[in-house]
Amino acid sequence: MNSQNLAPAQTGTITVMTSTGVTHLVTFTDAGKWLHAPGSDFLFAYIDSTWPQSVQADVTNTFETALSLSQTIKDSVKKTAGQDVVNGLYLLNQPAMTEAMNAIDGMGQTAVATHSEQGSGTAVTINGEFFTAILGGLGGDVAPLMDFLTTQMGDLQVQTRQSKVTQNFGTVIGLISLMPVLNVPITSFQYVYSSAQTSQWFVQVMCVSTDHYDYDYNYTVVNYNYVKPSAQA
Repeated sequence: MNSQNLAPAQTGTITVMTSTGVTHLVTFTDAGKWLHAPGSDFLFAYIDSTWPQSVQADVTNTFETALSLSQTIKDSVKKTAGQDVVNGLYLLNQPAMTEAMNAIDGMGQTAVATHSEQGSGTAVTINGEFFTAILGGLGGDVAPLMDFLTTQMGDLQVQTRQSKVTQNFGTVIGLISLMPVLNVPITSFQYVYSSAQTSQWFVQVMCVSTDHYDYDYNYTVVNYNYVKPSAQA
C-alpha cells in the first residue's frame, strides 16, 4: 500500500507499507497528513492536502528514503562511541554525536541553538509545547500526533530512568521539510539533548498524568543536513 494513494478525508492513524516492505505511520489532520516512523525512531514529514501531487509525491519519496537513516545513525553511534541506542535514548555530548553523524556519508552539521522553557502544565501540555517547537516549521497541526508522541516520550522516560546519565541525554529527530519557493524536500536531523540534571526532572514527569508540574529547563538542538550521495558510476 503506498501512502501517496491515501484519501485525504481519512482520520486517525494508519500503518502503511512502502514498496520496499518498510512500515511507517500516517496520521491525518484537517488540512493534510503526517508521515512518521513507528516507535522511537523519530522521523516526521507533513503533507498539506493543497500541495500539488508532484510535491506530495516528492515529500513522500524523500521520507521513505530517510526511514533507513535512523538505523544508520544508531550504527554510527555504536561504531564511533561504543553505545547502543535503546528506545530513542542517546547519551552523547555534542562532539561525540557530531563525530557519529559526520561519519555518515552525506551528513553534516549546520547549526546549533540553545532553548529555554519554563512554566507550569500537565505532562501532555509540556510535551505538546516541546514538539510544537521542534515540528512547527513543517506546517502541520501537532495535536493529532499527541497520543503517539506521549507514548513514545513515556518509553524514552523509562529508558532514561533505567540508564546511567552521567553528562547528557537526548534523542534524534528527523525532519523532511520543503525548501521555500523551489518546493524541494530537504532531509535534516536534530540531536536534541540536555544535561544530566534535567534528566532528573524529566523522569519525574509522568506522561499520562493530569497533574500540573513546574518546569524550567534548557536544551540544545544540533542540526545536521543530509544529502543522499550520488550513485557512483
